[in-house]
Amino acid sequence: MSNAWDKEDEYEENYEPEANGFGNVADSNSTANLPKEVLDRLGKYAERTGKKLGDAITEFLEDIKTNYACEDVSQEDDDLVVDWSEQFVLETRRQSSGSNSKLQTWVGSFLGVHDKKSDRLANIVRANLKLYKEDPNEAVSSGRLGVFEKEGDKWALLHKEGKTVLDAPANSNPPFGINTAKEWVCLTSYDNQPAPHVKMGRYAYFLGGEEEDFVKNGSITMWRVDLTGEHVYHNIDVGRPCKIQVVPPRDNASEAFKDVLGIYSNFEITYTDEYVPENVRPLLQPPKYWTNGEFHDLYVSIDSLEEAYEERKQFYTAGGEKRQYGPLVITRAIVNSLNTEPRESEYDSEGENYLMVLNSPIAGDVTCWIPGAVGKTCSPFRAHWGEESFDYAEKSTVFVFGRIGMATRDGLTTPKMTVFGVYGHPRRCRRRETGGDTGVGQFD
Repeated sequence: MSNAWDKEDEYEENYEPEANGFGNVADSNSTANLPKEVLDRLGKYAERTGKKLGDAITEFLEDIKTNYACEDVSQEDDDLVVDWSEQFVLETRRQSSGSNSKLQTWVGSFLGVHDKKSDRLANIVRANLKLYKEDPNEAVSSGRLGVFEKEGDKWALLHKEGKTVLDAPANSNPPFGINTAKEWVCLTSYDNQPAPHVKMGRYAYFLGGEEEDFVKNGSITMWRVDLTGEHVYHNIDVGRPCKIQVVPPRDNASEAFKDVLGIYSNFEITYTDEYVPENVRPLLQPPKYWTNGEFHDLYVSIDSLEEAYEERKQFYTAGGEKRQYGPLVITRAIVNSLNTEPRESEYDSEGENYLMVLNSPIAGDVTCWIPGAVGKTCSPFRAHWGEESFDYAEKSTVFVFGRIGMATRDGLTTPKMTVFGVYGHPRRCRRRETGGDTGVGQFD
């Protein structure tokens, strides 16, 4: 069977739900006309707990409604509201004992990373600019945007509480400025400073659950960890048992984001299997953890990819047309051919990708496109992890996580995959004797 696929076969349509604005909407909420001293305290509280300022304001308003029957804070004296905010911050500090109440420990292992990254603030910026065009005063007074103007040789920022002269020279573009063609504007922080308007993120797929639920109840589900900022290229040991600190989905999260876990800027992966008793730790290794039907339903045999596609395919509408895409699955197969050098690709967000062909006794060759992001972060051509890892060769058996697609050539429809993660078990993989030789001569 020929492997001369056209370029458009590399990837399916952009079927992932847009993540723009996820978890960030609260940053643009109104500040409820609270006194500056109150906002300062709530801002520090939000920073300490990792919450959004809007969420902190909502909690505070609920607190004074419960304890002081305050329905409209704007009708109260400022000094009284300041006292209430001090009480609120002190009480929440005692409750949290200095810890972050939103963070939870999740355990399991990473399956891989998505090929695309996107700007998580794009929708917020778009909505705020639309509001500014329709009602500039409302956009500024609500704290959604600030407007730059020149003050001598410095930039000044007009914001919801007045004007702040910045330590930014007026002979260059203002910090985090957005050019509207008429003037410069920006998102603003809780303390009325210019804030970044771009926040890139990429999903990493995680198989596991909250630690207590995992250990006590055996709760195992696939989640998306939203790797943002500098963590967009966070290196991942695919399949390796670990612990992570994440922010679980909100109770009222939309259906598209109920499986998304947030992170903070100090995100780290702690590789360990000590969260379960020693006698069951072997079950966390990918050959068992990735394939056990009692744990999850992700595993599909290499010969059943087409059947799995038909049974689990999903639909979406783009440009008025109904389209379909295949499911995310785990499979296992022998590597028939392997190209470990990246090739240029206009379809890949990193501008390059890799090709692997798996052998299926029934379907024949299954072409697997490995995105550039996976190559940069997940070591897809090395078996196992750490000091025991090594480059594997063709004829190795690997475990693959990715999305099934279907390709038709000369009237024949066969499965293909976009691969987001590869795990090679050291006892199932042959060592690649030379880094660039992927031919059969390496086995002589």
